[in-house]
Amino acid sequence: GMAQVDGLLAGDSRAEVSISRNKTGTEVRKLTLRAGGLAADLSGTLATAGSNLTGTLGLADLSVLGPGYHGRVEGSGTFTGTLAEGHLTGRALGQDLAVGQAQADAILAGTSELTLDTTFKGQIATIRAGQVSTPQGVIGLSGTASLAGSALSATVTLPDLSVLGAGYGGKLTGTAEFTGKPDNGALTLDGNATDVRLGQIQIDSLLRGASTAKVRLALTPDGVRIDSAEIGNRAVTANVTGTVKGTVRDLLVSARLPNLAVLYPQFPGPVSVTGTAVQGSDGTRLDLTARGPGQLNAALKGTLSSDYRHADLALTGTAQAALANALIVPRSVDGALRFDLRLRGPLALASVSGPISIAGGRLADPSRTFGLKDMTGTATLGGGRAQVKLDAAVSSGGRVGVTGTVGMTLPYTADLAITLNQVLLKNPDLYATSVSGALTFRGPALGNALISGAIALGKTELRIPSTGMGADGGLPGLKHVKDSAASKATRQRAGVGGPSVRGTGGMGYALDIAISAPNQVFIRGRGLDAELGGSLVLRGSTAAITPSGAFNLLRGRLDILGRRLVLSEALVQLQGALVPYVRIMASVESDGITSSVLIEGDANNPAVTFISSPDLPQEEVLARLLFNRGLDTISPFQAAQLASAVATLAGRGGAGVMDAVRRRTGLDNLDVQADASGNASVTAGKYLSDKTYSEVTVDQGGKSSISLNYDVARHITLKARVDSEGKTGVGVYLKRDY
Repeated sequence: GMAQVDGLLAGDSRAEVSISRNKTGTEVRKLTLRAGGLAADLSGTLATAGSNLTGTLGLADLSVLGPGYHGRVEGSGTFTGTLAEGHLTGRALGQDLAVGQAQADAILAGTSELTLDTTFKGQIATIRAGQVSTPQGVIGLSGTASLAGSALSATVTLPDLSVLGAGYGGKLTGTAEFTGKPDNGALTLDGNATDVRLGQIQIDSLLRGASTAKVRLALTPDGVRIDSAEIGNRAVTANVTGTVKGTVRDLLVSARLPNLAVLYPQFPGPVSVTGTAVQGSDGTRLDLTARGPGQLNAALKGTLSSDYRHADLALTGTAQAALANALIVPRSVDGALRFDLRLRGPLALASVSGPISIAGGRLADPSRTFGLKDMTGTATLGGGRAQVKLDAAVSSGGRVGVTGTVGMTLPYTADLAITLNQVLLKNPDLYATSVSGALTFRGPALGNALISGAIALGKTELRIPSTGMGADGGLPGLKHVKDSAASKATRQRAGVGGPSVRGTGGMGYALDIAISAPNQVFIRGRGLDAELGGSLVLRGSTAAITPSGAFNLLRGRLDILGRRLVLSEALVQLQGALVPYVRIMASVESDGITSSVLIEGDANNPAVTFISSPDLPQEEVLARLLFNRGLDTISPFQAAQLASAVATLAGRGGAGVMDAVRRRTGLDNLDVQADASGNASVTAGKYLSDKTYSEVTVDQGGKSSISLNYDVARHITLKARVDSEGKTGVGVYLKRDY
């Protein structure tokens, strides 16, 4: 009827006994027992004056004791003396022992040894030396034991807790002392630990350094009384007092973290948890409160079932969202939280209901060039889902809103509607645009969800930088010498100098997004000043985007050394990595030769080539573009100018004075040009609305003209013009790309 004994005796069992009697006593020649993997042998003499017995015990496989058990044991022992006074010694060796508990099994791994040396006289047994040692640690036992009262002490030494598994670490030593009887005694536990790690970053930071634990228990006929239980180190202390009577435990709990800044430098000050825990046969009643910096003021009340599987708990209060930052590294969040939650049923998220609200929130992510601020919203939990309503300002400009539901269990299925209102997205060296529209996010948040919708681009500036900005634009071969772990973590979070912790694309999200920008997509830099318009559709997935469509030329020019080249072609497309691809061409005809400059490639570092019809060397083409003459007829000064033009197109010539003036005046177009006779004119253009563009031109003689373009529809533009001499003109233009 005992599982372990029944396991030992399973199968065939065999016993042999050989005993002889003489004048001095009884000689046990042979006493053996074989049952399954159990082998026991005993031999020696039994006598009233004194006995001397020797025995061996072996168990080939502990798995017969039940699930979780494993390994083998071999031991031997001797007994000398009488039943009134004697001496018992023993030694046992175990190999790869396991008892079904992960941490205990880790301590018992390898070869373990048990030694025992004890004497007894009358009803008093004295353990002179008892020890269990393994490669992972040592447990020792000594003292006296009797029915009248015992005095026992034990020691534990575990020099490296990393043997317990991943995340564990540190050193642990401790002692235990018991005096008295089971119904009238005292038990004292003292432990010391150094740099203990349990695999949880917040707890590990609290346990860094030296920690101590002291527990004083009184054993009474009514049960166990906890006189004191103290756990503490430089960062935290905890105390428990109370009584344990039968199945009822009435405990007073208090804990204190002297300075929360050890976890969150922005929240200095103490944190305290106080309250009661009353445990009975029907479960545990909790009444706990927590207070501290970061607006932490929370109360936990209710009952927890005796099997710790069900509960009826209420958690209410306030806190700062930044208290969760250590859990979402490298992202960070801030703001005032208010919660009123109820857990009824099994201990699972599906049993949680109630609202969590945030006000004045901020969210930052190193993998994004923008963050969210002034967040206000509520997540109402219930039925395993969160009903979300959130509104926030984007740090770069504009606002974003999110409404819908998100599942609280894997795979976190979501159904969200996202609104964008003039959200400014920019890379200071490459682009700036504002985005408005509506998107939906439907499906598993961990991957395979669909992001769809339509967005419109407002005024968009795409700047071709003076130098390349590719991934190789850093410092190749740079090595960091003796840098700290903190600096390594910072670089990793920024995706610099090591593997990034920004997160991987995972399975990605499917895309079906339409992007429209009928005009005001400007390309500038390296002498370019062009306006484009069009539409794009993003399909595929975030892991492999397949865009279609393009932005095409509306108007534009290329200025090189005062030479004005009107653009004949301009195209912007998006590639899989969402880096704009540009193709821009400007051409002139001279002496029957058409010469063109072609700028083509990724917008962050396009290539410049010169082509002609008929085909000529690139230097000859550039000379004709700039000076309307062959390379062999230009002057030394013009040759220097040609080199300057090449530098500008290659990205080493800067943005230019006119571009700086245009940006400072807020104009969309600013142009100075001269005709064949040397007469100069200035043109300034500005969008009055999304569909209305006005342009003013003034020449050096004081003559001026004003033109107005109005986009009636996608392919129809109405143009009107009037000059200072009273001449006017109106036209309707139909344009379609084939």
